[in-house]
Amino acid sequence: MAAPRTARERVRQEMSAEILSVARRHVAREGAAALSLRSIARDLEMAPSALYRYFDGRDALLSALILAAYESLADQAERAAAGAPAGADGDAARWLVVPRALRTWALAHPHEWGLIFGTPVPGYEAPEETVQPYARVAAALMRPIAEAAAAGRLRADGRDGPVSDELRDAVEPVRKGLFPAMPVGSVVLAVQSWASIVGVISLEVFGHWRNTVLDPGEFFEATMRSEAESIGLR
Repeated sequence: MAAPRTARERVRQEMSAEILSVARRHVAREGAAALSLRSIARDLEMAPSALYRYFDGRDALLSALILAAYESLADQAERAAAGAPAGADGDAARWLVVPRALRTWALAHPHEWGLIFGTPVPGYEAPEETVQPYARVAAALMRPIAEAAAAGRLRADGRDGPVSDELRDAVEPVRKGLFPAMPVGSVVLAVQSWASIVGVISLEVFGHWRNTVLDPGEFFEATMRSEAESIGLR
């Protein structure tokens, strides 16, 4: 059982949460690249130096925002995967639940989606801690594929074609880390589907469908059904 937090720890946690809340508003208004501890301190009526008690500079604050966004997205993906239909609905229906949940989250949190998948902040490198929640999202998305492959339910047509050594090497970290028993052709298709999911959602979130795709939701559904078919899910 974890030891109860001290009053100082509670105050620190509450203050850190307040700083992050103000920082999110700044990102939404001005963009991540313009994030400034000085302007956040001004909103909080604090000295800029006082913020360093909680975050070791702008990059540390940005990392906390990105990590929180990843964790929230991963939670959404895992909840969707846990509640996905089973049995007669089929593997494709189970798989579609998670992409839909990712889109729902992105539309509700467009600026956080931008922190994860938008334009990189010049000179900033995301910390290694983001790998774990990113892997949680990927695992939730890929679980129906892995289970269908293990049970022999993936369609073979167009899935087991030749994969070049270069492409095999390119997806090796994904295959080794998440799907060691899955054929490399299926891993390639799964990674391509992930790229498609992020791309289609980002086009909608960042406003690039304006005057081109009039019903982004319908287009998303059609794209995801096509991806499920291409992976071989029934």
